[in-house]
Amino acid sequence: MLWMIKFCITAVVAIAALRLGASYDVHTLVTTTDSQNHAVAARYLNRSTHNTVLVGSSLTFRLSENYFRSSDVENLSLAGGAPATGMAIIAGAPTPKLVLVEANILNRILDEGFVSRLNDRNSPAFRPVRSAAAYYETLMHPPLNKEQVRSGVDRLIAQPPSDVVDSALVQFAINDAATRPSIDAVRRGLSDIRKYKELLESRGAKVLLFHMPYSLQYEATPYATLSTQMASEAFPNPDSWLPINVDPLQLRWTDGVHLDERSAALVSQAIEKSIESSVSGGSL
Repeated sequence: MLWMIKFCITAVVAIAALRLGASYDVHTLVTTTDSQNHAVAARYLNRSTHNTVLVGSSLTFRLSENYFRSSDVENLSLAGGAPATGMAIIAGAPTPKLVLVEANILNRILDEGFVSRLNDRNSPAFRPVRSAAAYYETLMHPPLNKEQVRSGVDRLIAQPPSDVVDSALVQFAINDAATRPSIDAVRRGLSDIRKYKELLESRGAKVLLFHMPYSLQYEATPYATLSTQMASEAFPNPDSWLPINVDPLQLRWTDGVHLDERSAALVSQAIEKSIESSVSGGSL
């Protein structure tokens, strides 16, 4: 065990040296999508209790945890990933009370290799390393208090909608969505969601699907149309879905697909209100 303690100390000192001596910020060390997703998943696994957890793709990744007024909402969305990958990670950790599953991008397969690598990192031998890293991160980046966060989000939402959009990115996204996704791939994605939904609910979690808002232009594409239709057919019961009631005229997208910062804050708070409404109505 002595070697592990020495390793932890060495790792923390090395990171600190990068941070202090070379003026690096720890977050800049996460430079690829894969390493970013590992950081998101590791942070989730470092927590011992979970209440409300979101899983999905880069669409839902935009919903910063700071946008939610409650500190009980966690975002386990993985850029470029399938929602079932996040659900599989949840299945290997303490069971949350509520899991919200993005049902927009359904033709991606569950990344079993990613989940397997996480399980290796989650072995008892690596827990001291994760604990040391978590302590260092808290030391170097102390979290803002809730009042500071809420004030910043309120100022963001109070701004008028921004119409600064990269038209080339929008056109690229629309052209890319002109082809319908593979029906077999979408069926497989929905099957994975159903499998983990049943598993998590058997452990006491409530699992609801939700649809991230698209721009009207993107919503009409063959890709989005077929995905939405198949998700609705696979889960026809309205009780399986969490509605997001937000004024679409207030929303903007950087590329027609991904919400801009202000819109992501608005959608986050709409999700939170829908959760509160469901709780007060006794459905959760």
